[in-house]
Amino acid sequence: MAQDRGSLNGLEALLGEDEGGFLAAEAGDALDFQDFEDEGFNEPEGNYFDLEAEDFSADGYDFEDEFTMEAEGDQFLGSVWKAAKKAAKVVAPIAKKFAPQIGTVIGGALGGPAGAAIGGKLGSVVRSLEAEDEGETEDEMNAMIRVPAIDDQLSEAMAVAASKAPVSDALALGSAITITISSRAPLAVKTVTPVLAKASADVARRLASTNDPRARTLIRTLPTIQRRTIATLTRKAQTGKPVTPRTAIRVMAKQANRTLTNPNTIAKALAGNVAKKRQIDRRAVARAERFY
Repeated sequence: MAQDRGSLNGLEALLGEDEGGFLAAEAGDALDFQDFEDEGFNEPEGNYFDLEAEDFSADGYDFEDEFTMEAEGDQFLGSVWKAAKKAAKVVAPIAKKFAPQIGTVIGGALGGPAGAAIGGKLGSVVRSLEAEDEGETEDEMNAMIRVPAIDDQLSEAMAVAASKAPVSDALALGSAITITISSRAPLAVKTVTPVLAKASADVARRLASTNDPRARTLIRTLPTIQRRTIATLTRKAQTGKPVTPRTAIRVMAKQANRTLTNPNTIAKALAGNVAKKRQIDRRAVARAERFY
């Protein structure tokens, strides 16, 4: 357990948020990024970041697209990735355990028997949902979305805050994450934002209500889940397919399942979270310095 705590502490240390509390207590030796190797993860090749283009960042399944950074250099981002991989290895077992519960929570946002049916099937192969005529194609599930960089970073910062906040605050921040990410979505997608925001809030509340810091860490994956959900729904809207509350909840459940049951995807989500939070912090400092 002490080793697990040290792994989580390594990720927190990059943000300077490891003072006190569970993550710092009994953390053990400092994380050595250079010595860490884990063949269970695929480290991305090439650049770790893309410069901002028109203040937008593209989000998809490639690590390079998971976050946008002002040029800080590969050394910092390489350290982020290595720390995120180690943290993901720690939280992956609890993520897999929580996946069915999260599915139930997401389905509950829809309400009624339909919501319960969708939610209750998240932890297994969703055969009936996959077989539906209005089911998602791989192209839709892997769709990318362009989010204003500031909104992208803000959603990640809110996820960090939610992972440390009291349950009631985590709930509010969970909802705000979805609203922020969907700010530039098509009108058809915005009409289902309320149900997605409720689902996101309920997930944050569920994860925050546990005393296990590994579960709280998973709140940091919410922006990834919701970006991918909004991307899939946007692709549907662009191709003329209906976007209903049931569709939105089904897509979110699938994206949550894909994220929480894949350690490599968890690592990418955590790395993006760290990098984007660092970027918005630096923006805030730069703007504050203008007044001095």
